[in-house]
Amino acid sequence: MTHAFTYQAPYGVFHFSEGLLTVELAEDLIVDLPLMQRVAAQRLELLGEREVAELIVIPRAHLLLDRAALTWLAQNSALTGVHHRAIVVPAHLLVWRDRLYQMMSRMRPNVRVFRNRRVGKAWLQDRAGTFTPMPSRQPNAVAMDAVAEVNAG
Repeated sequence: MTHAFTYQAPYGVFHFSEGLLTVELAEDLIVDLPLMQRVAAQRLELLGEREVAELIVIPRAHLLLDRAALTWLAQNSALTGVHHRAIVVPAHLLVWRDRLYQMMSRMRPNVRVFRNRRVGKAWLQDRAGTFTPMPSRQPNAVAMDAVAEVNAG
């Protein structure tokens, strides 16, 4: 059984389903550090410290995208409850600049900036699974699988 919900905040929509939290920011926003801190606080309020993959989508009609906001999203304090985060931004140049910055500054490898939403989500799926819950298995079945792997190897 999966739990899914959608929450409308004044600055965007939060949608949680099968381990993936998608945050679609509203248009005509100044995407700055205080806004991203409100987004993180809202996530913690909605989900607690449950470990999730997070996809943040910044719309093409944003007014300003602050570098400090993107940098903060990769810091430990912003990653509480997030095992991987993909940020989708609407400009090629910005994505290349941020990837170069990531390589030089050694940002955490579990945060990445993308231009395309599908590519960002696929990256999260590669790292976090398929976003569908694993079927519950009996402990004996897990132990039998481990024995079979040892015997086969």
